[in-house]
Amino acid sequence: MPRPAAGRAARGPLVGILSAAFVLRIAYWFFSQKSPFYEPLLLDPAYYEGWAARILRGDFVGEGVFYGLPLYPFFLAALYKLSSHALAAVKAAQIFLGLLNIFFIYKIGKKMADEKTGLVAASLAAFYGPFFFHEGILIPETLGLFLYTVSFYGVCLFLERPTAKGGAWLGLAFGLAALTKAGILFFVSGFLIYFFIRFLKTKKSVRPAAACALTFLLVLAPVAAHNRIYGKDTVLLTAHSGFNFYIGNNPDAEGVFKAPPGTGTNVDSQREDSRALAEKALGRTLKPSEVSKYWSDKARDWIAENPGAFLKLASRKLVLFFDAREISDVDDYAFGAKFNPLLKFPWPNFAWLGPFFLLGIFLSRGAAVRHRWAAVFWIAGYTAGVLMFFVNARYRLPILGVFFPFAALGILKFYESIRENRWGGVLARGAVLAGGILVTQANLVGTDWARDYVNAGDIFVKKEDLEQAVEFYREALKAEPHSAVANQAMGVALTKMGRSEEARDYYEKTIAEDPLDGLAYNNLGLWHDNHGDSETAEKYFLKAIELKPASYQAHNNLGMVYGKRGDNEKALAEFEASLKINPSNPRACTNLGLIYHRMGREADARAAWRRALAIDPDWKDARRALDLSESA
Repeated sequence: MPRPAAGRAARGPLVGILSAAFVLRIAYWFFSQKSPFYEPLLLDPAYYEGWAARILRGDFVGEGVFYGLPLYPFFLAALYKLSSHALAAVKAAQIFLGLLNIFFIYKIGKKMADEKTGLVAASLAAFYGPFFFHEGILIPETLGLFLYTVSFYGVCLFLERPTAKGGAWLGLAFGLAALTKAGILFFVSGFLIYFFIRFLKTKKSVRPAAACALTFLLVLAPVAAHNRIYGKDTVLLTAHSGFNFYIGNNPDAEGVFKAPPGTGTNVDSQREDSRALAEKALGRTLKPSEVSKYWSDKARDWIAENPGAFLKLASRKLVLFFDAREISDVDDYAFGAKFNPLLKFPWPNFAWLGPFFLLGIFLSRGAAVRHRWAAVFWIAGYTAGVLMFFVNARYRLPILGVFFPFAALGILKFYESIRENRWGGVLARGAVLAGGILVTQANLVGTDWARDYVNAGDIFVKKEDLEQAVEFYREALKAEPHSAVANQAMGVALTKMGRSEEARDYYEKTIAEDPLDGLAYNNLGLWHDNHGDSETAEKYFLKAIELKPASYQAHNNLGMVYGKRGDNEKALAEFEASLKINPSNPRACTNLGLIYHRMGREADARAAWRRALAIDPDWKDARRALDLSESA
């Protein structure tokens, strides 16, 4: 059977849109290689890169309960396995996912309205700057955006023809999407309840909804089983939800990410710090679920005691969700223009998408838009999920696949009013559009250039290019002279360069700006220890541990102070405390072995040194100590 003429006519423009999107993404990829953020060396990209590397080494279990949703690291590991660990293969795969996402946005627009709406939606998505920007970053939302868009297209198909087979495929898509971003759980729960009630009332078979629910649960079941079997704990998906809930709902919350006092900003430090603070407060060792419950209970207590402040904060988060700026916590879209010339071009961004989306939602009430209720419920459910925690650009990303068809509808309807000279309609629709612009341009939070410069500097520290790191830290301090983070980072870099006197000044500035910064006290302790003042060093290390109980570095450093004094029992306790927090620290293992050796426990000493070498086969101090012990 020949294809319908309309279908053949649309295929040409769609191929053109996808081709243009492909060329743009290849050009962006080429220029992005000059950016310090190209490689996954920092924050969440580094965390998922490290997780994938452990999977490739055969460590499928990890440390027990998952801390983070597991689909993306397994996706990364599979790509690395197939490509001999080529980062370019991951970047290419994410570009391919981006193109598929544009295709399904077209399909959703066509399904909800018509061909023209689908093509306009796809055109917007093809040139939407935050899409190709985030496709270049190793974060779960890149995979999640594609899975969420496919899932909603599946919802449209299911609504038109609910079958058991279609329900099973939809449940699979729902489950995979939930394993990248759990915000879909609100929609899935409501959607399935609605269909079960509907089928029961109409006495139709519940098999389609049952197939969807069963497949969805089967996809999630291995994660819950893993947590139960290997973590000995009951956690449905991931153990970090309680702490994230507290980050978004506490007396100092601002609606965006802000680490609570005594906790770090990267995933590993957040996990260690949140556990240590919870255990210190409750006075016992806690399972991951208990740590999560401790923080979620604190958040709920604050909400119950401050309902007015909570509602005000929730309203602020809602406005932030629609903020035109890409509020970042990893790599910043605006800051990226300093390294990639393509980002200097004014590509469509949320300043365009947001107002036209709101106009499209408004106009869709009286328009012939299919599945509108499902789309509104989809958006509302996911948005509510984000507002429970905190807002940033990448958390908004997965839902945008449904924004584009509504934005396309808004553009087409507005253009239609102008073309037909219906000036009353133009004014009314213009007023709605102006309201959308006001919302998206509220600018409730400023741009933290200092943080972005510090992140760039931290990457060069990892690359051991300290001179370049210092230049970025200088820029950070120009942008915000009172930044505790920038002063701290400068001090660390100068210490590594052997400029300890200058470094001390920056550590002291850090404490002056943030008296609760445990890392600065640890660094000052090291400075005094290196200058022979062990008593002052001890005081600083103890203060660091008081402020940051999960500082394995401070415990290790304090143990070294005690070891130099010959106080082996105290040293032993500190090294053991350090290893309890971070079992993969070869330095603490080596130091523990030295204390065992002094105490005459030679077998334990050798075991500690072997453990250090198992962690890092190139750890010279452990190798030297073990060789001397075995040859004695």
